[in-house]
Amino acid sequence: MMRNIGRGIGDDSSMTAALAELPKVNGRHRNLALAAARRVRAVELKTSGYTYAQVADELGYTSRGTAFNVVAKALREQTAEAVTDLRELENSRLDALQLALWDAAMTGDVKAVVAIVKIVKARVHLNGLEVGQGDTRQPSTPRTLVVPPTA
Repeated sequence: MMRNIGRGIGDDSSMTAALAELPKVNGRHRNLALAAARRVRAVELKTSGYTYAQVADELGYTSRGTAFNVVAKALREQTAEAVTDLRELENSRLDALQLALWDAAMTGDVKAVVAIVKIVKARVHLNGLEVGQGDTRQPSTPRTLVVPPTA
């Protein structure tokens, strides 16, 4: 969705011209395509040196706070997509390494087995699957509570 905010803005003059001519909107609107285009334009204006107040005036947002929230949300979405893309790339690389070593490990090559264990640990870490490393408490043991009957 917001993947190419940094790339391509300003590269295509017809796209930039179209974004520059976005209609101002009073209040909320339901046109999601227009809202997305306005977010892109808000980021473009902010990176061009506009203040949040100027971005709000230019695009018809109610306040500079709204402009700030729009730009911040667009950048968060772009960051989240970039992290997801990087995680997918690294998982693919780990898959390729594991595949290359798998046959050797299955035939008893100890070095290949050690390498695959490291690959699996790297994948677990990359995907956030570690089990509470910071939790030093002992797991609680089940307890039975006996409640006397009420009379």
